[in-house]
Amino acid sequence: MEKIKISLILSFIILILIVFTLQTSAAAAIRVMAAASLQEPLNEIKEKFEIENTNSELEINYAGSQALFSQIKLGVEFDLFLSANLHYLDQLKKENLVTKDKIFAKNELIIIINSRNKKVANLKQLLNSDYSLLIGAESVPVGDYTVKMFNQYLKSISNKEKRQKLKNNFDSAVVSREFDVKSVLNKVKLGAAEAGIVYLSDYNQDENLHKVEIPAEYNIEASYYLGLSQQSQTEAVKFYNYILSPTAQEIFAKYNFKQVKINE
Repeated sequence: MEKIKISLILSFIILILIVFTLQTSAAAAIRVMAAASLQEPLNEIKEKFEIENTNSELEINYAGSQALFSQIKLGVEFDLFLSANLHYLDQLKKENLVTKDKIFAKNELIIIINSRNKKVANLKQLLNSDYSLLIGAESVPVGDYTVKMFNQYLKSISNKEKRQKLKNNFDSAVVSREFDVKSVLNKVKLGAAEAGIVYLSDYNQDENLHKVEIPAEYNIEASYYLGLSQQSQTEAVKFYNYILSPTAQEIFAKYNFKQVKINE
């Protein structure tokens, strides 16, 4: 009888330890809301961070920055928000949902052409061709940057008739406005459209795509911002700092993101 009691007590203690361990593990989980264009470098950064911090687990949700913003506004809990523009992060700061923020990378736009199609050399040729075009919706950072880039290009054309013709060409060429940049990339690869406008970091020497650079005088520099939630735990702060570390910055550079001066 005494042995049974001891066994029950030991079983109870073990159960308490298991529950405590599970609670501790759950508390260490870090929920990251990240712009879709960050998927490749952030997956690599996640792997390195978890190896170096064995008690931490990262849960990363990738989507367009506007979709992530909407999820947070609806009450989805998060520790870090990595946005492809400042606008959505600023909105969360105004509502005291973000306590700390920092710019951590930059990007720029490029044109991608499905490699099965005849290539064009520049933006002007693209707009004077009969190519179908995919871009981001204007509520998505990449779509907003695309419209701004195109408007800057139009301003450089002094002839009013030529300017209007190119605008009409652009409007008729766009067959879809996607809700994240990866949709633009993947659909052009699959041939749903002949061309698309994405970030430089999305290209990565893909043999299925031909890259056309956009001149700096028209291009838009995209800045990425990192925000820390008011409710973030210690492990989340650790990952916030890790993204700003030389290790993570080297990985972003590997995927064609432009580095920034972290101490600015």
